[in-house]
Amino acid sequence: MRRFSRVRLPILVLLLLGCQGELAGGSDAGRARDGGASDSALPDANASDSGTRDSGVVDSGTRDSGTRDSGTPMGSLTPARGASSGGSGGGAADGASRTAPGGQAYLLRVPTSYRDGVPNGLMIVFSGTEGARTMMMNLQGAAPSLGLGDLIFAVLDGVETYGNGAAGAAVLDDVRAKYDIDNDRTFLLSESAGTRAGLELGLDLRQSYFAAYWANDVNATRAPSSSAASLGFAPHGNAGPGGDFVDAQSIVDGMRAQGYRLPSPAPYAGAGAGTHGDPNQFVAALRFFVGKSR
Repeated sequence: MRRFSRVRLPILVLLLLGCQGELAGGSDAGRARDGGASDSALPDANASDSGTRDSGVVDSGTRDSGTRDSGTPMGSLTPARGASSGGSGGGAADGASRTAPGGQAYLLRVPTSYRDGVPNGLMIVFSGTEGARTMMMNLQGAAPSLGLGDLIFAVLDGVETYGNGAAGAAVLDDVRAKYDIDNDRTFLLSESAGTRAGLELGLDLRQSYFAAYWANDVNATRAPSSSAASLGFAPHGNAGPGGDFVDAQSIVDGMRAQGYRLPSPAPYAGAGAGTHGDPNQFVAALRFFVGKSR
């Protein structure tokens, strides 16, 4: 049984790296975690890009039509490169509660800049023991200052969905059906109690959907099911140890063996790498996604 240590940190923590955002107090990256260790991360930054809109509406988020608006075939990659889900009608959401078909609850944040018909990046997030609400607060506070303010965030509670990657797949499908999601800018972040579900979703169930995956404050390990060659692109990946260097090393070794693009160092070895719930590592995790695409 993995331990989730309790960590208490000041509410204002994004002074690190010149960030203006604020993380809610508690365990995990400055967030309160019930009996569990906090999750946070701090990697390198890269510039973000956007994709071209696909003409087809996603089938339950499982796959796009595979064409551009012009009808040009996009190849066999699922979902198609250079395209988008074509979803619409989801409406505004500022950390609002949503329920995917089948009953999976999640929190959704949609930037005010979002417009139907214009592809938007998406990040699926499995929280740690601090819960989905505190994680959403942290993301809302930090994302704009870290260059991720244009992303849609869908957050699942890592305790409620412990080890259940299919819960994340249901949310991914729901968001793709209701919003026009850029196939090349879809990301995954998991923390602490959300580690197992994140690994299952990102390295197996929906591996081809994620341009980048950071497993933060890890407490389990798993290797990617498919290689970059078989996927048709090389995903970006890394792990924030949060003190669990053995599992973090195992995760990145598996990614490396399957042709993932890894930053240096991998696993993350910067500030906070040795402490579960350190906000420095959380900030690094978010910075890792900036500029990433398939």
